Amino acid sequence: MKNYLLLFVIGTLLVSCKKDPVKPTVITNDVTIITETTSDVGANVTADGGAEVTARGVCWSLNQNPTIAGNHTNDGVGTGAFTSKLTDLLPNTTYYVRAFATNEVGTAYGEELSFTTLEGNFINGYEYVDLGLPSGLKWATVNVGAELPEEYGSYYAWGMTIVPVDNNYFQEYCSTYGVEMNDISGDPQYDVASALWGGTWRMPTKDEFTELRVCCTCEWTTQNGVTGYKITGSNANYIFLPAAGYREFTIPFFEGMSGSYWTSTPRENLVGSYYFGFDPENYWDGNSSPRFDGLSVRPVSE
Repeated sequence: MKNYLLLFVIGTLLVSCKKDPVKPTVITNDVTIITETTSDVGANVTADGGAEVTARGVCWSLNQNPTIAGNHTNDGVGTGAFTSKLTDLLPNTTYYVRAFATNEVGTAYGEELSFTTLEGNFINGYEYVDLGLPSGLKWATVNVGAELPEEYGSYYAWGMTIVPVDNNYFQEYCSTYGVEMNDISGDPQYDVASALWGGTWRMPTKDEFTELRVCCTCEWTTQNGVTGYKITGSNANYIFLPAAGYREFTIPFFEGMSGSYWTSTPRENLVGSYYFGFDPENYWDGNSSPRFDGLSVRPVSE
């Protein structure tokens, strides 16, 4: 009987000594690899609080004390060190971050840190290059429909803001063909750069392409395996125009051999508009193409 009583007392003591779980312990270590729109945040869940860590990550905000009710990453479960990649940030902007970890008791937060993204050359989320032109005009680094300078992007009929169905570049699909038009630069009804990129982005005029040709050096080159024109300004900054060719009817022409870029300037004949073209031997800005042809578009902005 005494033995049973002793076991009961020991069992009771063991149960009473068992601690209830608490929130995890998490540390916000540092912020590294800061760019115009991204950063890395290091963190470490050092203790689970006596219960499984079911979520962990980093919260960030433009305001102090960010929580999981706002922007946050999801970086797995359990204890240990991890790194979160923050993306789609704004250039030249201060952010507040702190790590978090969650178990059955609740969510714990690490120390709050702050950082400022680099000052970038962006307008409405799209990067530009200042070529030191007399006009001060800024040229985009990519074509409409592209994410990298070497990508061809989409092809558009002149004055159209959508790609035709099945890439059929026929005159019946081009509402501006045969219509008297003024310069369409900045008009979102006809200017695809203005319509899709917004802000102050627009198609360049014929005169603005002429300025580019006259005030910069143009060199046929290969960039990351893609042929095209490297256009370098007086300040040594440059843009790359890939030799994307063009589309007529459903047929691609001269990909990798030449480039054809719409200007916003129409010809007086009602069926054509001016474009900037180039090949390995030459470049020009005084020729026109039928408006229903599919050409590349490289936006500009003040």
